Amino acid sequence: MKNISKYLGVALLLFGAACSKTQEGTYYNPNKDDSKEIHFIQSSIEKEFAQDAQSGTIDVQIARTGNRGSYTVYLAQKTSDLNNLTRFKVPSKVTIPDGKYSVTVPVEVDLSNFIMGSNYKTTLLISKREVNPGDDGAQVSQFSDKVALSASYELTWEPYMRIGSDGGQVQQLATYHYSLYYTGRDSGLEVEKAVGANIFRLKDWASGVAFKFILHDDNTCTVPGQSIGYFNSNYNEYVYVADMAEYTGNESAYASYPCTFDGKDTFSFYLIYYVSSGYFSQGTEKLVFESEPDTTPIVDIEFQGIETTATGFRAPKLYFSPNSYTKFYKASVVEGDITADTQRQDEIRQQLIDDKLEGVVPTVTLYSEDASVWNVPKGNYTAVALAYDSIDNPCKLYSQRFTCDPEKEYGIKVNEFKFYAPTDNLNYSPYNTLIWEMQTSNVATMKYLCVKTDIADYLCEALGMTLEELTADRGYDIAEEMIAELNSEEGRATAFNTLDQGSTYVLALLMTNSFGDTAFVSKTGSTQGYFASDFDQTKTMADFLGAFNATATITAGSNDTQGNYRIDITRVNDRDVLIKGMSDMRDFAPELNGYYDKEKHMLIVETQAAGTYGQNYARLGFSDGLMIYWGDNSLAIGYIGDKLYWAASPYSKNAINSYMFLLFSTPQASSSSYLREYVGSRSYSAISMVPLKQASAAANAAPAQTQSIEVDGQRFTTYLLSEDLLPTTIRPAAKAQAPASAGDARKQAAGKTLRTGLELHRL
Repeated sequence: MKNISKYLGVALLLFGAACSKTQEGTYYNPNKDDSKEIHFIQSSIEKEFAQDAQSGTIDVQIARTGNRGSYTVYLAQKTSDLNNLTRFKVPSKVTIPDGKYSVTVPVEVDLSNFIMGSNYKTTLLISKREVNPGDDGAQVSQFSDKVALSASYELTWEPYMRIGSDGGQVQQLATYHYSLYYTGRDSGLEVEKAVGANIFRLKDWASGVAFKFILHDDNTCTVPGQSIGYFNSNYNEYVYVADMAEYTGNESAYASYPCTFDGKDTFSFYLIYYVSSGYFSQGTEKLVFESEPDTTPIVDIEFQGIETTATGFRAPKLYFSPNSYTKFYKASVVEGDITADTQRQDEIRQQLIDDKLEGVVPTVTLYSEDASVWNVPKGNYTAVALAYDSIDNPCKLYSQRFTCDPEKEYGIKVNEFKFYAPTDNLNYSPYNTLIWEMQTSNVATMKYLCVKTDIADYLCEALGMTLEELTADRGYDIAEEMIAELNSEEGRATAFNTLDQGSTYVLALLMTNSFGDTAFVSKTGSTQGYFASDFDQTKTMADFLGAFNATATITAGSNDTQGNYRIDITRVNDRDVLIKGMSDMRDFAPELNGYYDKEKHMLIVETQAAGTYGQNYARLGFSDGLMIYWGDNSLAIGYIGDKLYWAASPYSKNAINSYMFLLFSTPQASSSSYLREYVGSRSYSAISMVPLKQASAAANAAPAQTQSIEVDGQRFTTYLLSEDLLPTTIRPAAKAQAPASAGDARKQAAGKTLRTGLELHRL
């Protein structure tokens, strides 16, 4: 990773050497139209202020190529943190007088609320020009129409020292574990501390920069926004990192996305890697202060399954592996699971010391690693090992539970597992239902998680978990009565309903037997969907005009219901229509524009302003269940049979399936003005319509069986089992199948690696 900047530098040098020595193009007169080409000279300015300063000034140079005439430009700020609008005081306009090539713009900085160690950033823009350059104005490439400003307190750094094994002071080193923008780890990083403040930094972090963080008295931490030193050419800017509270400007984010110190040697930071237009990844990364080598005797124990000997005898194989600080160890096997029973562990440790342990097998003393078959009856056991140090002192007792099951009597068996959309059951629609059928053996407890596949991928990425770990941590428990039915010969079938049409879901199951052995399986299933490609190609605009009764799945917060509301569509001209309604709220009835596509015989509704709601500005936005969009996407309305359905239009960049009315603080929709709220906290999906004269009486709103997982400040819907008991198609005594592997857990690489293929999540 250290070589990336070097390779980039070589590439730039080679490019420079290949350029023509003569500038080819139009010659310009610096005192004609070019004198109107007023620009910032610098693209960025960083300034540090003395720690006792309460205010300061950043001088920004603005210039032109000529000096004739007096010209004025108007300035504005752009910042993701609205507090910066008061921290940086920018003149509203600047005039370069006649005869001058440049002028200094003083930007006043209020330092009274600055936090030591934090960087505060804003962008200064030329928002308007008094006179525009002529068509022959020459653009001077080293100038730009915006400048990034950064202000912080000046810090003095010194090596952070710790007490070494010899009692002297040595500089603290650290290991940083990457999992987000990079993967792997960096070891031996030097740690420095700011003089007079509890602010630390790692040297040579990420792409060779310093990584700063603040440690507070309560062992919480702050990671201010800072460059990682990597220039992302796709977005023409450096990638930044910060904790979620610093990124969002909301202190309450620490409750969900903490940054903490364990009081010993480990820091856990919930970080987000971003550029101005969105973020790449977020999750937890760890920093560990290195110490003297640990000389504790350790014995690792591994159960390596059931092995068949040359004589045909089947028994468990146990592998004992001592570290170099273990002189010898005493090993044995005891009945039951003692791994969580500290009192029983203490008793066994003392019995091993006294050579009085009556285990299932005789105790053996071993001086090196050992992999042997142990002659124990079938059942639930714990292998134990007591380690001794170099002077024969007994140390810690190590243990590993295992099941001796040579005939596979106790192991979890998944004999049948189906997850599908019903196509021949009149009571369930394949458009919003998936059936789960299963028959198992030896299952004592079970957790399940049903979620859309893309959301499952996102949650695993954001939380740094495998799907099995996510199910264990966020899954829902299956009732004992249902587990008994799953273990029966007939098995059990039930349904997940009120799902989104045309979507793929994963059902993940984590099972445990009575001994504590686990098995994990998962399967995907897809609901049928209505798509724009299925729309009737004979309909004219007249078929879309009138009053309609709309039915939709309405998501309000974490609750889903089936609801009805009225939509009126009227004609404006041969192409355009007005759509009134699209909301079930009494205090919000937007009037939106759409158009009839003659070639595709459908209405198209694009994202657009939708009036105001309270003191804020509403805008029609769309979602694919994972991301929210207010541009580059549209919905289509078309006929399938006698009904009209809403689906992603042929012109939509993403497979959107719902709409909502997003709230902004300004009429212009942007990531900085988006309030991360919807009108009524509502979104609408699975929308269908019938002409009002054909509509039946509105049905009562049916609550959906859902819960949610909150990550990154967003709620993601998870689906619960219905209480319906369905007939199964499972044949008794089906052949047992081994559970599918949960997949390899993420392995830590030696050294860090820049992650490729990261998707930018636009806000």
